[in-house]
Amino acid sequence: MKRIIIILILTTLSCKAQTIIKPMGTNDFCRNDPNCYEKDVNNEFDKFVGEWKYQNSNTSLTLKLKKELHYQTSTASNYEDLLVGEYQYIENGVEKANTLADFDSPNISGYEHKISGGIFVRHLPSYCTDNSTPQEIKIELFIEDPNDRFIQGRIILRYVHDNGTEKLEVCIYDYTTMAEDVNAKLPIPDGFYVFIKQD
Repeated sequence: MKRIIIILILTTLSCKAQTIIKPMGTNDFCRNDPNCYEKDVNNEFDKFVGEWKYQNSNTSLTLKLKKELHYQTSTASNYEDLLVGEYQYIENGVEKANTLADFDSPNISGYEHKISGGIFVRHLPSYCTDNSTPQEIKIELFIEDPNDRFIQGRIILRYVHDNGTEKLEVCIYDYTTMAEDVNAKLPIPDGFYVFIKQD
């Protein structure tokens, strides 16, 4: 009899500890359930991973992106897969921002990176024009100013394989709403950029 009770208790505990996996890109969200995991089940993030560079004369923008699995912001929140990274922006030969040194830091993870997120989008804002179709998955990320986390924007990434060359078509726009300075903006100008994969 004791053995049956122990088996029942263990079965009940294992059922409660099971993780519910919800595929990213659907309208089914976890809503802060620590037993729930919003997972990149189709590995959509993988094609965005790597080092990417936009170059126009002596102005350049470098993005380094990686996939972070099973991230949890707090013990009460759900788990999620993220695309995170860092960036360097040089304008007319002058470095305006550089957070690349933080890319591999063991002390920085998840939303602590200057680029982070992983929202699947199918439609772009009207000021972000490209040649994509609504069926094509694009990824929206947050980007922060290196010196002020309240100065932030959005990046929308579209992966393109163009005759053997991997590219990202990227819309970047400022979305600063909470900075003390009402005129504060990201150091990167709003616009449409085409990046080439470097590695």
